[in-house]
Amino acid sequence: MNRSKRSDVFPSTSLPVPPGTVAVATRWWHPLRGPMDCPAHPLLTAHARQAGFTVDARPWEEAAVNGDDRGPVGTTVVAVSYERPEGGHRGIALAARSEDSAAVAFAHRQIESWQAVLRTRRVLYVSEETPLPEAPPEGSPRPGDTPAPHAQGPWAPTTWTSGGLHTPAPHPHTPAAPHHPAPSPSRPHPSSVPPQGTRVRGAAWLPCGCPAASACPSAAAAERSLHRSLARGDEVVVVGAPVAGTGGGWLRRRPTGTVKRAVSEAEAEKLTVLDPERLSFVVTPGAVVSRATAILRVLRRRFPRLRGQHPWEWCYTTDDLDTAVGSVLGQSDALLVTGNGDSPLVRTALARAARSGLRVREVTSLDRLRPQDVDGATITVLHTPAPPPDHTGGAPDDSPDHREEGTGRDVSRVLDGLGPTGHICRTVRSMPLRSDFKGPPLISNA
Repeated sequence: MNRSKRSDVFPSTSLPVPPGTVAVATRWWHPLRGPMDCPAHPLLTAHARQAGFTVDARPWEEAAVNGDDRGPVGTTVVAVSYERPEGGHRGIALAARSEDSAAVAFAHRQIESWQAVLRTRRVLYVSEETPLPEAPPEGSPRPGDTPAPHAQGPWAPTTWTSGGLHTPAPHPHTPAAPHHPAPSPSRPHPSSVPPQGTRVRGAAWLPCGCPAASACPSAAAAERSLHRSLARGDEVVVVGAPVAGTGGGWLRRRPTGTVKRAVSEAEAEKLTVLDPERLSFVVTPGAVVSRATAILRVLRRRFPRLRGQHPWEWCYTTDDLDTAVGSVLGQSDALLVTGNGDSPLVRTALARAARSGLRVREVTSLDRLRPQDVDGATITVLHTPAPPPDHTGGAPDDSPDHREEGTGRDVSRVLDGLGPTGHICRTVRSMPLRSDFKGPPLISNA
């Protein structure tokens, strides 16, 4: 792409711009290259407004840059453009009144800074798609076995004390987390962030990390298993640490017995119990299963008579998110988090990025997106819309709620205008199979 990059400064007699104003082209006509598409124009508009200029963003007529040279040259146009692999050209262009030195200098700085990061790049996304449960395996808990454990509203936080594990009554001011049961398009639309969340009023995340609409029974199964083990006189160890933003409120009834925890293999090595023959386990809802099984491996070695939940009661949502996030961040140069919302997906990504030292930028508005934030061959974008306010008649189109969601939609389009871009959405999904499932046929290379 760099071989086709071309920067220009044009005098214009046909594009009047008032003092204190920066004109932003949403489409324009290059004298040599012809029609020019400008998907990144919202980015330039946001930065010009942030700098205090009045912005005139609109399509420019063909004669605007080609000027017929009649009359005084009143406008300076600063532009950069590049060839698209599929044909045609894209670019960005700003115009200012020639005698307005501040506006002209701003136009030059903007074009030069974004020109430096024009390149071919990949944009990766992670879908939070969580399917509604199908028929459970024979003998596994069914929805009618117990009351629905995940009523709408705040959950009671699960806390640890010197005496063990307990769940106090729900606090009336516990904030509900936003809802993100995003569909996962196989080919994300090139002009918008793939849907990574929906804005359902009153929705919440379940303790296991699934959206409330999924009706996942894993938290209820974990609580049932814990109380069943305590009732037969076993000590119970709760295995694994929930991903940030999950794990709260899965215990609706205070345990009556000894409950311990092991959130790491090191803690499992140090665990002491009264009777090694009477130890049971429960996997923490919201824990990453692959990490929990590593802890269980230690416990089974130390306590061969360990007893506990059947694996079909475990939820793999956070494990799938951890796998997907790890795979995209491992090949990314930067992570952009758009929107003002929150979710297990974003918390997982931020924790992984912090451990690896990956560059992270929260883009709550387009004027926060800087050239250095997109200076890379592969960028991961995660969008988390904030839960909408409860407007009786619906939020107006110019409300902060709509503007924030629009930021997420605009980021991909902006990146499309900063070089040829490939959009890839990663989805990892574990599905339980019936116990009588025979499995896929073996594939032979012979």
